[in-house]
Amino acid sequence: MQEQQLQKQLIRQLKIINFWITFFGTIVVVSLLIVGILLFKMISFVRSTEQKITDFQAKTSQTLNVKDDICGNSLLKDSSYCKTQ
Repeated sequence: MQEQQLQKQLIRQLKIINFWITFFGTIVVVSLLIVGILLFKMISFVRSTEQKITDFQAKTSQTLNVKDDICGNSLLKDSSYCKTQ
């Protein structure tokens, strides 16, 4: 009789342990999935931001090149300022 009672108690304890292992395992897997998605989003955001900054730098360096703009003008092309290039 005691063996059956001990067997039932052990099975009950194993079921409880199995539940907690499954519960925490599921939490860990879901957490890793969320972290992976957030990491992917962050890397994508950083890359797009880097591309936007690079494009912005290229545009501003083209528009801030005053000497080329002045010397490109047909009236000032022969000035001493433009000949010193």
